[in-house]
Amino acid sequence: MGRGKIEIKKIENSTNRQVTFSKRRGGLIKKAQELSILCSAEVAVIIFSNTGKLCEFSNSSMSKILGKYQKEKGSQLWDAEHQNLYNEIKRLKEENERFKSNLRHMKGEDVNSLPLEDLCLLEQALEIAIERVRTKKDHCFVEELYNSRKRLSSLEEENKRLREIAGNCRAMTMERENGYGVSNVYGGGEGVTSLHISPTFRVQPSHPNLKDTGY
Repeated sequence: MGRGKIEIKKIENSTNRQVTFSKRRGGLIKKAQELSILCSAEVAVIIFSNTGKLCEFSNSSMSKILGKYQKEKGSQLWDAEHQNLYNEIKRLKEENERFKSNLRHMKGEDVNSLPLEDLCLLEQALEIAIERVRTKKDHCFVEELYNSRKRLSSLEEENKRLREIAGNCRAMTMERENGYGVSNVYGGGEGVTSLHISPTFRVQPSHPNLKDTGY
């Protein structure tokens, strides 16, 4: 027995509808691919599911096929706003390519194809750029030299301050040593140095006769 004829109408069950969509979509793309191979045809398939998901197939460039379609039909595939956006993107791409080309020329690359006039302009631009770079380099060198001298001066002032502190410490140490005597104490073994405090003072006699006689 053969398969029964399927009634073509919307499938109400969402699960069955999704399964059928996936199977039919795959079959349609397969048929489109076979058609392009068997007949050397340019084929493009664009499918949107009921959820808005895009599925597309083309045996060559999709934009190329759409461009041919637009040219043959004589109609726009997008409105003026999208056309302006497309033109702006195209302009930016061309400008970007021009900048890349100029950058290669500034590096000395791809200059064989340039005419004499462009080579002269490029040489002039490079000379101006070199002069600016040299000026900036000299400025940076002078600034770095100034900062180095400033740091050196700061270090010298710090060393001077430390020397003054060290000198004051030595002077205080000598003053303390002048006020105290140092003697060696020898015990039964090795010599041991000890600090002997000998304060200097004057005895004032309390007897009146001693004061009178000068004793």
